[in-house]
Amino acid sequence: MKILKWIGIIILTLVVIGITAYLIYVRPFMKKMEETSVVQYDKELTLVLGGGGNSGILVSDSLVIVIDTKFHDAAEQLFKTVKTLAGNKPILVINTHFHPDHSGGNKFYKGQNIIAGGNYTKEFWIREADEENLPTQWLKDRMDIKMGDDTVTLLNMAKNAHTESDVVVYLHKRKMLFGGDLILNKQAPVFMGVADPDGYLSALNMLPKQFDIQKIVPGHGAMGGVEIINNFRQYFIDMNTAANDESKKDELVAKYKDWVQMPVFMSPNATISAIKKKAQMK
Repeated sequence: MKILKWIGIIILTLVVIGITAYLIYVRPFMKKMEETSVVQYDKELTLVLGGGGNSGILVSDSLVIVIDTKFHDAAEQLFKTVKTLAGNKPILVINTHFHPDHSGGNKFYKGQNIIAGGNYTKEFWIREADEENLPTQWLKDRMDIKMGDDTVTLLNMAKNAHTESDVVVYLHKRKMLFGGDLILNKQAPVFMGVADPDGYLSALNMLPKQFDIQKIVPGHGAMGGVEIINNFRQYFIDMNTAANDESKKDELVAKYKDWVQMPVFMSPNATISAIKKKAQMK
């Protein structure tokens, strides 16, 4: 009977801890994540920030491009905005990756072309993001699309970073990069699935060499300049240092105390754990 009593106490304690963590961290984070704001960048480009991943709507005379389709109510509201702007023009949807906060609105774009990274399989996407949100085309490497006087480049990173097939989108005339969750603004990354700290750092080092970037729309957080990618790259450099030098860990973790984070899976400590885990596998 004493054993059952202690089991009951342990279970109750875990439930209380779980509820407390949800109320303190998860619920405020999700509420903040679902908020949206609209930035009319110029007459052809509308940015819809929040409501899941940040989205872009680029309009030309013959085509409308949508970058990431959000989730929940924000996905439907984004679609209504897109339809108003598109009229009878065809719509091309680009998913930077499969996570539902970036692809959960795909279901509204039936009959339109939806492109995602070609390192996923159809079966994987259906399992992780539902069949109704399945892309119609898989991008293996790079695609250049002429949009009026601009060129839009889609680049599949094609290796493990945030996911196994992250896609970035670059608007040449505007020198603007949509980074998906490869680039976050003052938010700690999540390490799930194949997420790889070395892959992140490799991508963050490569992208400024690949494109002339002046503006960045991160997967989450406010848009800004190249400081966003520089800060996120420095985060991974610092976490690598912290993982290999315990004497510097507390100082480097505290450096990012004002970033959006949650304990265990979205925090500097989670990144350090991922770095150590990968080092042990080598």
